[in-house]
Amino acid sequence: MNLKILSRNEIFLEQPKWRDPGRSNYLAMYSSVFGGVVADPALMILPMDDHLVHRGDGIFEALECVNGYLYNLDAHLSRLQRSAQLISLDLPFDLGTIKQIIMETVAIVGVKDCIVRLFISRGLGGFGPNPTECHKSNLYVVALKGESVPRHFYTEGASAVTSQIPIKPAFFARVKSCNYLPNALAHLEAHRNKVDFAIVLDQQGYVAEGATESIAIVSKQKIFMYPKLDNILEGTTLLRALELVKELIKKEDLKRISCTDISLEEVYNSSEMLVFGTSMNVVPIVKYDGKTIDVGKPGPVFRRLLELFQKDKTENKKVLTLIPYT
Repeated sequence: MNLKILSRNEIFLEQPKWRDPGRSNYLAMYSSVFGGVVADPALMILPMDDHLVHRGDGIFEALECVNGYLYNLDAHLSRLQRSAQLISLDLPFDLGTIKQIIMETVAIVGVKDCIVRLFISRGLGGFGPNPTECHKSNLYVVALKGESVPRHFYTEGASAVTSQIPIKPAFFARVKSCNYLPNALAHLEAHRNKVDFAIVLDQQGYVAEGATESIAIVSKQKIFMYPKLDNILEGTTLLRALELVKELIKKEDLKRISCTDISLEEVYNSSEMLVFGTSMNVVPIVKYDGKTIDVGKPGPVFRRLLELFQKDKTENKKVLTLIPYT
């Protein structure tokens, strides 16, 4: 084999052969390494010696831009800061500056609806595991077209299976780190079982969380139950749901909220099982481990919560940040 030494021009052709067509969903990327924004997916690259690449040493967040507003931005930035503190990762900028970079990156794209992903890496350095090799952390912000959620999730419901992947230790579960191998394997497990989601159990055998989703159930007694947050990631969408659920309690659609251990039997015998995530908001699980949940159709709490989420994302100025389009 005679390996070819490539020039810079051969790598960065207008349509390079290595660029997957799926990258057409990528709208723009800010890089603190380069000090600006690029709109060509072929330029959305990271240095190999960034510890985010070869050690997964970094944190991330994902949020929505809806009708020209970033949804729940401050909650995501607060969690980003908590994750950084837990792993002794210095942010490259203060939260106000990071917020401004996110807003300007989306403004440059010019679209009103997209997904924004931001990453904080330990920084550039050698290829060893020692974080002290890195002199400065880096920020990457990527804007991409919204992720399509299957329509049947909302009309017919979704399916799930109990995962065999061990849950992360509590310390690591509370950090939204870029080391997502257990989460990726849980997704793969769902795919292999021909279901939509895989649900991880905690060390005591109670329901914990999905691969990238938060979990809750509605009991036959109309109690909205969600797992204790000590051993799992605090889902920003779940936390918003807890605020929205209060409206259902006022109208007596639900009796109360309970943060508690949830057994598999309680899930099997619940009236509704729900999963929460950034792009999908709330989705009903109608079949779990091959067992039908209640009547096997999306329930009234799901339908009401979906309506409240849609209203929250378009009308609640307390959780909406206007993009400064020019």
